[in-house]
Amino acid sequence: MKTSIKLIASMAMMLCAVAFTSCDDDNDDKTSKPAAKEVAGTYKGDMTCAVAGSESVFEDVTFILTAADDAKTDITISTYGNPPMQVPGFTIKGVKVYGENGKYALAPTEYTETLANQKVAKGAIKGDYDNGTLNLTFTLQYGAMPMIMTNTFSATKE
Repeated sequence: MKTSIKLIASMAMMLCAVAFTSCDDDNDDKTSKPAAKEVAGTYKGDMTCAVAGSESVFEDVTFILTAADDAKTDITISTYGNPPMQVPGFTIKGVKVYGENGKYALAPTEYTETLANQKVAKGAIKGDYDNGTLNLTFTLQYGAMPMIMTNTFSATKE
């Protein structure tokens, strides 16, 4: 009888030991942020714009990425270009961000925005973020302009 009580007690202790042993969550970086918050920030640099086979470079264009939630960012693009073809600043909302360990992708996202001058801007944006460097490509059909602008931008987080 004493032997069976010791055996039952030993088994109960082993079960408790197994039950209270847990695995690590394999996330060694306990300070990592959600994807959208990781890429959030201000980026300033030159942007190349191609229209109908002709390229222009706009200097000192600013992109501000703001985390809308853990997985989406809003991208605000500063005013660029020269009058009368100047594009006023605008915001593309809800761009999905995913990835980890300093490497993130900004999912292709279509947008249509009415700008402050009441003209419509529409197109698509996509990109990536690699350890502090943001790379974006976005198309833009602005107002009544029949041609599509293809814009490329790369800069490090300020």
